[in-house]
Amino acid sequence: MPDGQWVGRAPGRVNLIGEHVDYLGGTVLPCAIDRFLTVRGRPAERWTVRSQVQGALPYAEALGEELGCPPQQLEVESTVPPQAGVSSSAALLVAITAGLRPEWSGEKAAVTCQRAEQRATGVQVGVMDQFASALGRQRHALLLDCATLDYCLVPFPEELLIAVLGSGVERALADTPYNLRRQEAESGHLKRLRHVESELSRVAQFASALRAGDLRQLGSLLKASHRSLRDDFECSTPQVDAIVERAWSAPGCLGARIMGGGFGGSIVALLARASEAAFSQALVGVPLLLCETADGAYAGRAGRP
Repeated sequence: MPDGQWVGRAPGRVNLIGEHVDYLGGTVLPCAIDRFLTVRGRPAERWTVRSQVQGALPYAEALGEELGCPPQQLEVESTVPPQAGVSSSAALLVAITAGLRPEWSGEKAAVTCQRAEQRATGVQVGVMDQFASALGRQRHALLLDCATLDYCLVPFPEELLIAVLGSGVERALADTPYNLRRQEAESGHLKRLRHVESELSRVAQFASALRAGDLRQLGSLLKASHRSLRDDFECSTPQVDAIVERAWSAPGCLGARIMGGGFGGSIVALLARASEAAFSQALVGVPLLLCETADGAYAGRAGRP
């Protein structure tokens, strides 16, 4: 562990497909994105955080307990927008871990950060966000088996951009039925399991379509994923559905779906490069973040937890 000042940096993430399957040990397909959070720290008498990311202190304190490290004074700079569905919390935790434990493998860092987020929020989050932030690679998606933590990189087409759309519905997952949906899926609820099983099939098909460069299939799978999340997992909202349907009909959009825990939050869409202006015009009034894939904090540093 550094004795003096240290720096850690980690990206946000987008989950292309594989929603509400990570905590059930399913396979997911996220990627790190080119929005980064940088933490500068040094030992202190107590944990303090200076940041525009609100609520960061409980995360840092929880991570300190997981790492078994003394208190630190942290300064955070970030281009990962908070409450935009791109996992600023995972980026914060992974960045701190990268600064304090740079010798760790990405897998070990991700699992430790997952435990810290569960401790800080009371939400039983899966491990996907932390893995993507730690081990994502530029121009690739990360196909991750959340049961075994085995993963492989899947090429991401250069002719595509990732768009993240804000629904305007802000919520803390702890204040939504997120944990209830998880419990229902784990206990064998018919509709929840129907989503899980169909989504796992879509993940495999999506990875194959990425490898084959089948852009039309990518769009079809995103649309099918949203319908499943809306109808079987029941974690969408009318406001989200309306934005998704606007995106589906916008110029250059292959497909779009609700992303993350649901009940508001964000929508992910894939766009043909050079269609950004027309797409933005069609979605006027909707917050839009255009992203590309990026390297994670521990990119290329494999190992076991």
